[in-house]
Amino acid sequence: MGSPTLGILDLGAANRANIARALERCGARTTFVTTPDAIERCDALVVPGVANVAYIAAELDRLQLREPLVRAAERGVPLLGICAGFQLFFERSDEAPNARGLALFDGVVRALSAPRLPHMGWNLVEERERAPQWAYFAHGFAAPASSRCTVATTELDGECFASIARRDGILGAQFHPERSGAYGAAFLASFVALAKETACLQSA
Repeated sequence: MGSPTLGILDLGAANRANIARALERCGARTTFVTTPDAIERCDALVVPGVANVAYIAAELDRLQLREPLVRAAERGVPLLGICAGFQLFFERSDEAPNARGLALFDGVVRALSAPRLPHMGWNLVEERERAPQWAYFAHGFAAPASSRCTVATTELDGECFASIARRDGILGAQFHPERSGAYGAAFLASFVALAKETACLQSA
């Protein structure tokens, strides 16, 4: 198989073009997804998010992408959420209490309590059995570190939150891998490799 095709959901998030370029540097083909049919043609899917959770949830419903996205994840298509896109994977968020999350991960996204918000800049991502790595963050809300799906955490002024969560092929990052240097590039490269491997298995 050649390069996997990664569909980036076009929900109006400001970082979607940067994510596309970063994924292409990792060997993926990218396409922007705005229809349910387009989801079916992708080897993996990305939900970006420099945006308000209420806005991207509303766009997801307006474009009728919610159910196709969940069905794709359920049948094993790799799915990556970034920043607010990651937060949308939880049940709901304090940022938009009336907006429905996708409930792919358990828990509720809460407002951070640090004295200076939003949390913008470099901070450490601490994964199990791996040295901490620096990544770039820009957010004021975060998922609980206690989620069963949390695989890495970050601390801000004594408060710990989930910076990476994963359940099977569903992966989320609170930081911005497209702005996180070598660590972010390696993170995206591993997702592209997962997409390629999954596509090969499903086509065998």
